[in-house]
Amino acid sequence: MRLTALTASVFALTLGVAAATSAEQQEMDQQQLTSKTQQTALVVKSAWSRELPPTAPVGAAFLSLSNHADQADRLLSAESSIAEVTELHAHVHEGDVMRMVKVDGIDIPAHSDLTLEPGGYHIMLINLHKPLVAGQSLPLTLHFERAGQVDVTVQIKSSDAGTSAAAPEMDHSQHNQH
Repeated sequence: MRLTALTASVFALTLGVAAATSAEQQEMDQQQLTSKTQQTALVVKSAWSRELPPTAPVGAAFLSLSNHADQADRLLSAESSIAEVTELHAHVHEGDVMRMVKVDGIDIPAHSDLTLEPGGYHIMLINLHKPLVAGQSLPLTLHFERAGQVDVTVQIKSSDAGTSAAAPEMDHSQHNQH
């Protein structure tokens, strides 16, 4: 009789541990699924930069973001091994001059698209370690509030790609201070 009670106790303890382990595993699986869903809910497309003269100290990266999630996200920062400093920037109009300013983040509303483009939001690459040459690419890591880290390959296009003769004058004087 004692053996049966002992066996029943061991069996009950085993079931309790197995149930707890199963619940923990299900919770971990759900967390991983949520993380993957958040990352696929934010899609980065068409990342590009312009080629520059070999001595150019700064460049910019542009791209499109699609947020398919039910919640807004925010691009917090970016980094690239090709530049000493990587910053998020926007353009502001001051009279007839368009000036760039550093921003702390870029909001991407839920169920919307946002394009980082010349004359708007963009990613500045400051103190370039090597020239931006058409046909090559550069690595860029984006850090989002919800989607986390997203690695992107930025294609470098010829200097006339996406330019306009009607583009307003831009003030780059602030970048000598970096």
